[in-house]
Amino acid sequence: MKVEVVDNKSTHTSPFLSPSWLNNCGAQYSVYLAGSAKSALSRFTSKGIKILATPPWALDCGLSCDCTHEEFLALSKSWSSASGAIKVIDLPPSTRTCKLTSACIKQHTPKEFRIQWRHTRYLDLADKLPSTRVKQIRRASREGIVCTTVENWTEIIELHNESRDRKSIRSNSSQLGKLLSSISSEEYSFAVEARNAEGECIASGGFVMVNNCTCLYSFGGQKRSKLSGIASVAMLAHAMEEARDRGATVLDFGGSSDPGVDRFYKEFGATSVPKARLIQVSWWLRPFLGLVRPDLV
Repeated sequence: MKVEVVDNKSTHTSPFLSPSWLNNCGAQYSVYLAGSAKSALSRFTSKGIKILATPPWALDCGLSCDCTHEEFLALSKSWSSASGAIKVIDLPPSTRTCKLTSACIKQHTPKEFRIQWRHTRYLDLADKLPSTRVKQIRRASREGIVCTTVENWTEIIELHNESRDRKSIRSNSSQLGKLLSSISSEEYSFAVEARNAEGECIASGGFVMVNNCTCLYSFGGQKRSKLSGIASVAMLAHAMEEARDRGATVLDFGGSSDPGVDRFYKEFGATSVPKARLIQVSWWLRPFLGLVRPDLV
C-alpha cells in the first residue's frame, strides 16, 4: 500500500491532525496518508539530533482506531524508514472494539521499533459515578464551588503551567499558550472552570472530542488549596455532562505515569486501556541515551 507524506500542511479536522494543533505546537510536521488512515508526526532537532515524534502536547499521532492492519503496516514501515535518529510515536488507545488492537500492533509493527506499553483510563459516561465521588461533588457545591463551560482558556493556561511548575515538569509555557489559544476556537474543544465562593478559579480543564464518541481530558491544572481536590472532581463531573451533550459516550482521562494521578482517575470507575508507544533509536545513540533517557532504550 502506498503512503503519501505531506509536509507542513494539513486540512484535517480531527484534533491532533488539525491545522490549529499542528501549526501551533512549535515544530515542523509531516502528515502520513495510507488508504483512509491518517497520522501526523513532528520533525525537530534537539542537540543536533533529528527526532520524529508525536506532536507536542498531543496524546497520540492522530491515527484512528479504525485503521486496518494493512494501513497500519504501511504507515509503520514508512515511519521506520523516515529520517531521524530518534523516533517516538504514540498510538491511540487499543480498545476491544478497535481494529487497531494490541494483537494487531504486536504482529504488524516493524522489528526496528520497540513497543513500550502504557495505559490510559476510559470512563463509560452511561455509568453512575462511585458514591465517594458523588459525595465530593455535593461537598463542592456546599462549599460554594461553581463549575461552568467557558470559551476563554486563560485560566487553563495559567493553572496548567502552575501545576507543571509545582511538579518541576519542563514546559514551553509561551508555546503552550499559543497552542491553546488556537484550539480554543475549534468546535472539537471546550474548557471547564471551577471557581470557589470568592470567584477564584481553583481547577480547570481543557477537553477535545477526538471522535464522535470519545471526549479526551487533554489539559488540566489546579491551584493548591484545601478545596482543590473536590474542585477538580466537580470540574470533571461538569465536563462529563458537557461531553454527553456533545454526543460522547466515553471520557478518556488521558493517562498518567504518576501513580497518584492514575489512582485519582481509577477512583472515578475508569478502566485501564492499553496504549502503545513505538520507539526506534539509532544504534550509535543508544549508549548516550541510556544515561539521559533510559525509558527510550
